[in-house]
Amino acid sequence: MHAPNFRVDGKVAIVTGAGQGIGRAIALGLAGAGAKLALVDINATALADVAREIMEAGGMPLTFVRDLGDVKSIPLLVQEVARQLGTVDILVNNAGVRVHKRVLDHTLEDIERVMQINCTVPLLLCQAAAEIMRAQGSGSIVNITSQMAEVTSPYRVAYCGSKAALTQMTRVMAVDWAEYGIRVNAVAPGPTRTPFTSAASASGAMPVVADQVPLGRVGEAEEMAGAVLYLTSSASSFTTGTVLTVDGGQSVRWR
Repeated sequence: MHAPNFRVDGKVAIVTGAGQGIGRAIALGLAGAGAKLALVDINATALADVAREIMEAGGMPLTFVRDLGDVKSIPLLVQEVARQLGTVDILVNNAGVRVHKRVLDHTLEDIERVMQINCTVPLLLCQAAAEIMRAQGSGSIVNITSQMAEVTSPYRVAYCGSKAALTQMTRVMAVDWAEYGIRVNAVAPGPTRTPFTSAASASGAMPVVADQVPLGRVGEAEEMAGAVLYLTSSASSFTTGTVLTVDGGQSVRWR
């Protein structure tokens, strides 16, 4: 028996929403484990900062400033990564949006935007990457869903619905693409310290209360990156169709 290998040396990885928060931590984690990275984000400044940090550590990431709402450009984006880096071995669908309103206050525009970015875009990216992975007989896809796919909030009907849909799509793709050697899994973060959640909590719009978490604190973005690294490495070679919940036990607490 060989010891589990959590390295991804030489693997080509696409990470969306890589500019800050969990996406940034995932990008840095994969780079540290040896991956060749293609980073995607709508925020050019944040993306440049992450790329600079990776380059200072010896990496040479590609960067793509994109609004993924332009869905027709998605296959071209994945093809360009494969053209420049030779293939696509790993896809991490991290980019997402949320609306914090009571159910009756959600507009049609709110619902359509959340569903498009959180469901349609990941599916299209998965399809484009899977075409390349099928041809080479291997690949690993990780969709960043949420604890909110299983629990509820009266302020996030579109977000909860979109993450539940992405969770189920993850399972369907895992079954459909297993014969091609493509593994598809999900990471479901719980309350995590990021620039967005810190600002939302400070404003009172989305308070994060550590005493609701059995482990007694909120998570760090790097802890979500650790779960992604496991699922993209050969350490998880017999794992597909699973959702790894990383929430300090919050979703299973009884009161």
